[in-house]
Amino acid sequence: MNETEKEKVKEKIHVKMEELKARLEELYIATKPMGLDSAVGRLSRMDYINNKAIDEANIRSSEEKLKALERWLSLYDTDKFGMCTRCGKDININRLLFMPESTRCIQCADK
Repeated sequence: MNETEKEKVKEKIHVKMEELKARLEELYIATKPMGLDSAVGRLSRMDYINNKAIDEANIRSSEEKLKALERWLSLYDTDKFGMCTRCGKDININRLLFMPESTRCIQCADK
């Protein structure tokens, strides 16, 4: 991976991190507990509980992606940046631009 490509991936990582942080803020607000004095019906409360579980799963997923992106940034100045963690070959630049949290090349990800 040349320096121009590395810089593009780094920029994409920063954009993705900002998007994830904004999304996490929204999810944290959405998963705040509903007060008992809230006048909602039984079905509305059940919908809230279901949506909260989905939002909590999205929080976990987003936090994992954010950690993966932070790990990539920590490797930026090393030879391991953009390298597959399984086979050690370069990860395709298009894959990294589409999914900057990817740690494996397409061949190893399929296995």
